[in-house]
Amino acid sequence: MSKTTGTRLVSAWGTKLHSDASFARIESAVPIQAPAPGSPSYTVRTDRSSQTTAFKQQIHDQLTGAATVPAGPVRMQLSFTVGPRRNWLNLWKPTIDALGQILGSTSPGQSWHPQDGRIVELGLHRRVEQALGNEVLITIKANTQQM
Repeated sequence: MSKTTGTRLVSAWGTKLHSDASFARIESAVPIQAPAPGSPSYTVRTDRSSQTTAFKQQIHDQLTGAATVPAGPVRMQLSFTVGPRRNWLNLWKPTIDALGQILGSTSPGQSWHPQDGRIVELGLHRRVEQALGNEVLITIKANTQQM
């Protein structure tokens, strides 16, 4: 790892299933096929600290027209495009907290309570763009089919 946290890590994946064993694997990132056409995709921009409600609110406000993924297990990918000094590893949790429009809400009327237990596969990706500074572009892809 270099001096800035997470600069060499560009992709992380997690899956969830019922099993007697758990596994962890580390390997080099490789390009994958693009998702099938028709998979919903949303890109939002935020310039707030991920530790603030304003971060979640900016994401939420840009997703007002987003469709809720149909009932069932969800496969999700979050791609973060960040400036070179931005630590991207702390962005995934508050981003998911802001995705009630996409995942559905566990507590209607309460903010930041998405049905995130539906996520059975999660891919997190990072790309650096020098000009972004502290801004973050987040591309969200979620569906109930294999991506």
